[in-house]
Amino acid sequence: MNPELISFYSHLIIAFCLAAAAFYGIKWLADSELNGQKWVFWSLASRILRRPLLTLPWVMFVLYSAHYWPGIEWSGINETLLLFQKLILTIYPAWLIWEISLNVDRVLDAMGGRWRKRLSPSVIARSVQLIIVVATFLSIAQVFGYSLSTLLAFGGIGGIILGLAAKDWLANFFGGLMLMLDRPFTEGDWIRSPDRSIEGHVEKVGWRLTKIRTFDRRPIYVPNSIFTGIVVENATRMRNRRMIEHFSLRYEDIGKMSRILSRIDDLIQQIPEVDNREPHYAVFIRYDDSALLCQVRVHITRTDRVGFLKAQESILLLVAAVVDEEGASFAYPTRRILSDGSIT
Repeated sequence: MNPELISFYSHLIIAFCLAAAAFYGIKWLADSELNGQKWVFWSLASRILRRPLLTLPWVMFVLYSAHYWPGIEWSGINETLLLFQKLILTIYPAWLIWEISLNVDRVLDAMGGRWRKRLSPSVIARSVQLIIVVATFLSIAQVFGYSLSTLLAFGGIGGIILGLAAKDWLANFFGGLMLMLDRPFTEGDWIRSPDRSIEGHVEKVGWRLTKIRTFDRRPIYVPNSIFTGIVVENATRMRNRRMIEHFSLRYEDIGKMSRILSRIDDLIQQIPEVDNREPHYAVFIRYDDSALLCQVRVHITRTDRVGFLKAQESILLLVAAVVDEEGASFAYPTRRILSDGSIT
């Protein structure tokens, strides 16, 4: 047998064994639960980059085998192989970065909560993906022999034509970019617009559309350009919710009213859901036709609807209990009939 072939097959077997060892080693690390702070980022990287890392040993094996195949340097296949090798070296790093961009939220979680508050995962992911697509396209074009300056010049002319033809699409695209940078709301927030009939929870902020799920569970899709010209209220970011309720006492309870209101104001401060940093009161505000109109105002820390209503219920029941304990009663609309038959 040709000594050159014997040497090639020997190297081929060694390269195959190394590729298999690397493949199963990476697979074992990716599937293992590694403990300790020093393994946190490696475990995260191995999970996020599982497919590219498992593919890498076999890609290297194929390239090595093809590159060192006996006599290939004198054949026409060598040119194709070199072109293929350049494409792999261009696409593979882009694949690695793309996989990371799909898991930006997990990377930020591993880096600490403060990073997730400062940075928007969707902004980072989509910006990186846009850069990857453009850079990879230009790199592949250069591999095939196209001039970068020609491509950029053509891209400038094409960009003008595209801008005129896709004006609305570009408006939505840049509207989505502004939403991701300014972050007036994020996915999961409850928003409403007083300018438009838009209210619900944000499910997804895309490049062109924002998907909102209304409270009756119907999805609505809003073009991003709409948000650049309307007022948006983000209810999720409220520190608290204000509660203002009225109740009426009888005129015959006017002597007890001061103590009733004082007790209510003192007791509502002891409710855990009440935000005592905000103004709160229980006051008499007006002489009504058949009652003494009083008002209670507090701020409740529970901003979700169910939690807010539960806290409001406890305050209303507290008011009723205090009125009852003080021997007073709530007033009802009344009429008095005089002896001469007239009604007041």
